[in-house]
Amino acid sequence: MSLILFHTPKARSLRPLWLLEEMGIDYDLKVMPYDAEYFASDAYRKINPMGKVPAFYDGDQLILESTVILQYILAKHGPSPFSVEPNENDFGFYLTWLHMAESGLSHYLAVYLGQMIGIDTYAVSEGFETYVKYQADKALEMLDNHLIERSFIAANRFTAADISVGYSLFLANSICGLALPNRVQAYFERLQDRPAWKKAVSIKG
Repeated sequence: MSLILFHTPKARSLRPLWLLEEMGIDYDLKVMPYDAEYFASDAYRKINPMGKVPAFYDGDQLILESTVILQYILAKHGPSPFSVEPNENDFGFYLTWLHMAESGLSHYLAVYLGQMIGIDTYAVSEGFETYVKYQADKALEMLDNHLIERSFIAANRFTAADISVGYSLFLANSICGLALPNRVQAYFERLQDRPAWKKAVSIKG
C-alpha cells in the first residue's frame, strides 16, 4: 500500500514527515502552501474532512492528528528504535511527551501565534492571552526539568517523542520567537543537527 502525506511547510505535518525521513520509508509527499480558503474547500475536505494538515493515507485509510500519525507509522511499519515498547522502563515518559508536546505545548503556542499575527479567530481577552503564555511556559519548565541528566526524552535514545517535542520547540522558538530554557535550548540544537530534520524542514514545495 502507498503512503501519502499532505504537508504544509512549518505546520504540524513536519512531525510525520520527519519520522518518515528518519525511518527511510518510501512515501508520496503532497506539499501545499497554507491557504485557509483552499483548506475549507470541498475539494480539500474530500482529502481531510477537518480541512487541516497533516492528512496521512495508508492505502485507503485516513489517519489524522500529527502525534497519532507518528504512533500509527511506528506500529504499522516498525519495529523501530524510534518507538519505546511497553516493557521498557521509560514507556510512560515516551507516551506522555509524544502526546503532551501537542496538547500541552503546541496547542497553546498556536493560539499565541494566532494572536501575534492578528488572526481574528484567535482574538481573545487579555486575561486568556496571559493564560496561554503561562501554560506554554509551564510545559517548557517541565521539559527543562525532565532533561536533567537526559539527552533525549526516553530510553536513552532518539525516539518519536523527541520528534513530537522537537516540532513544538520549532514552533515556540523559530516561529513564535520565544526564548527556551537553557537545557531545552541545547536539546533543541541537538535535534536540529539531525539530517532527517534538516531535510524535512527544508522542503518548501
